[in-house]
Amino acid sequence: MPRKFYTILILPHADSRMRKIHLSRNFVLSMAGLLAALLLAGASAPHLLLRMNTQDGTMDRLAVENQVLLEEKLQFENALVTMRGRLEKNEEYAGKLAEVLGVDGLPTSEPAAGGARAIRPSMLNLQRALDEDMATLGDRASGLDRSMEMIDEAWNERLEHLAATPSIRPVRGFFSHGYGWRKDPFSGKREFHQGVDIVANKGTPIRASADGVITRATRYMGYGKMVHISHGYGMATRYAHMSEILVRSGQRIKRGDVIGKVGSTGRSTGPHLHYEVFKSGRREDPRKYLGDKSF
Repeated sequence: MPRKFYTILILPHADSRMRKIHLSRNFVLSMAGLLAALLLAGASAPHLLLRMNTQDGTMDRLAVENQVLLEEKLQFENALVTMRGRLEKNEEYAGKLAEVLGVDGLPTSEPAAGGARAIRPSMLNLQRALDEDMATLGDRASGLDRSMEMIDEAWNERLEHLAATPSIRPVRGFFSHGYGWRKDPFSGKREFHQGVDIVANKGTPIRASADGVITRATRYMGYGKMVHISHGYGMATRYAHMSEILVRSGQRIKRGDVIGKVGSTGRSTGPHLHYEVFKSGRREDPRKYLGDKSF
């Protein structure tokens, strides 16, 4: 098949010979395609540049946001480390208090490892890690709250027990007879003295040695005018030979409250206070509760 050509005639203005340029059909088509490609590329170039610039701006913005998030995460983790340290100190303090008060069965929690985690590439993983840290600290804080409630209950009970324990001298004076065997001042026979005698002037105030409730305030056999106080926790005290009773049965009193005055009623040789201490219904030596300095 004969090849097709295109002829281009060039006619100069001056009197010179006409020139002919023969171009094959394939060459013309190739040049036309190249020209179309160049025109298409030129038309799409601004759009491509705009997309590239937009993508570059988006990447820069994401990079800045990512850096901000990572810095915030680091600050948050540092705060968690501080919180964890304070929790550990409070847990240690609670443990020492519980040991002193004899509290068993405090809630326990496995301490989390200290320090911040290594930064991970996925922000979702970072958020999950922080959530886990917060959940762990929250559990430990709840456990510490329960521990402090148990310690508070034990402490209040200890305070009540201490308040119910006879611990002060009921009257100012000097001790004439102690707890134990002695010669009876009336019969001369050997007998067991079930309390202590404190000699004082008639009318000297007598004070309750612990908090409690008056269970008896009356004249009673050889005790004369006598007051009996139940302190709770199995403790009780008795005050005898009073000249005057200043409380009534059923009355609640505090340690140090005046309950009567020294006298010599009942089986007595002179003004003094006969003082007895009971524990679980059995008499005990009052000197155990008054201290050696009282004698």
